[in-house]
Order: sequence, then C-alpha cells, then structure tokens
Amino acid sequence: MVGTKHKKGEVSGVNIKKHANTTKQKILLPTLKEQQRYVVYKVVSDNVFKDFNLVHNNILNQCNAMLGIFEGAKAGLMSAKYNAQKCTGIIRVNNKYVDKLKICLGLIKNIDSKEVIVDCVFVSGMLNKAFDKMDN
Repeated sequence: MVGTKHKKGEVSGVNIKKHANTTKQKILLPTLKEQQRYVVYKVVSDNVFKDFNLVHNNILNQCNAMLGIFEGAKAGLMSAKYNAQKCTGIIRVNNKYVDKLKICLGLIKNIDSKEVIVDCVFVSGMLNKAFDKMDN
C-alpha cells in the first residue's frame, strides 16, 4: 500500500472504507417501470395444438417478423401460459404495443403449415384476470 500508517486501519493517501454488504441497491420507482399488459388469444382451427412450444414459437416468430427487429425488442413479447384443451394462451407485451400485437395476431394465417385464425379475446394489466378470462 502507498502511504504511511497513522492509526489502526487507516492509511494516509488511500481511501479505505469497509462496507461488508451494508450498501443496498436502489429500488426502481413504480412510475419508471415499463407497464405490461397480458393479451389472451384463442387459436381457431380444425386441428388441436397440444404442444405449447410449437404454438408459442410460431406465434412469437411471426409477430417478431411483422414488427421487425427493433420494435419486437421494444414490445417485449413473452408467452405466459397456454391451455391445450381450449387452444387459448396469454402473451405479455408492453402497454404501448398492445394494438400492434393485436394486428399481428390477426395476420397470422398458419401454424405448422395448418390454417388457423388467431383471435384476441381479452387484454388486462393483471395476470390473474387474464387467467380467469382464459379459463372461461
């Protein structure tokens, strides 16, 4: 160490502070967080899609292709849940991109080379309300 020792634990010319896990990370204010919406969709088709990953990947890939690289990243699309019996699911999206997601869902014509219609059923800001609408 550079400097001379004066007192126990102090060295002149060097700023030594002992912080043993005493600093806390600042919490982001709720007004600064991105607001999310949950879009409940229904896949209407003659076929029943039981595989969550198949439906999830096809819908998100087609939506990202329609939105583009940058808008798809800003929209923050994430699939939350899929019910194979009712062919309904939930996608999480940024609140500013809800209308664009609805348009993208309406433009989807096929999943796994099978003709489908993807219909937007409900939009909510709370996940439990979206679950309730999905189950009904």
